[in-house]
Amino acid sequence: MEKDGVWNRIRADYDRARRGAGGSGHTGWLRTLSRPGFACALLRRMQEAVGPVPVIGRPLRRLVWLWSVYAFGSDIAIEAEIGGGLYLPHPHGVVIGACRIGRGVTILQNVTLGSRWPGETAAPVIGDSVVISAGAVVLGGVLVGEGAVIGANAVVLIDIPSGATAVGNPARILPGNVG
Repeated sequence: MEKDGVWNRIRADYDRARRGAGGSGHTGWLRTLSRPGFACALLRRMQEAVGPVPVIGRPLRRLVWLWSVYAFGSDIAIEAEIGGGLYLPHPHGVVIGACRIGRGVTILQNVTLGSRWPGETAAPVIGDSVVISAGAVVLGGVLVGEGAVIGANAVVLIDIPSGATAVGNPARILPGNVG
């Protein structure tokens, strides 16, 4: 995860939400702030900001996490490391375990990122600029390379190279898409 601070990650999240799905970036600030995906990402960043506060940081972080779970039906683990520019156009049903996610990642609804079995510590590592489509599942200690695309409802149990597109259950890499 980048070391540039929570405020810079919030700014990057805001910029991604403002642009939308490849938009021009001319969305007004009020509309951007009212998008559910940005609100969910902002609650995540609030957890990061209050966590280091002495004495009350941990319980306050847990309270913000709980608020996010109830508001969006999303469970993003407190232990997850998430780079700036997170874009959640539809944050409902997203489950993210204690994994590492790079910068500029797009995660659509009903995505699950985590370990394969309860008690397993291996978790996915998601590279920068990855798109994870609706309903996709990425499990275990896999590496999803920079710029990769995970197709809708794909079940990823293997490493995905940078620039590749993975589809299916179990996921397979489409030929001619590695780059």
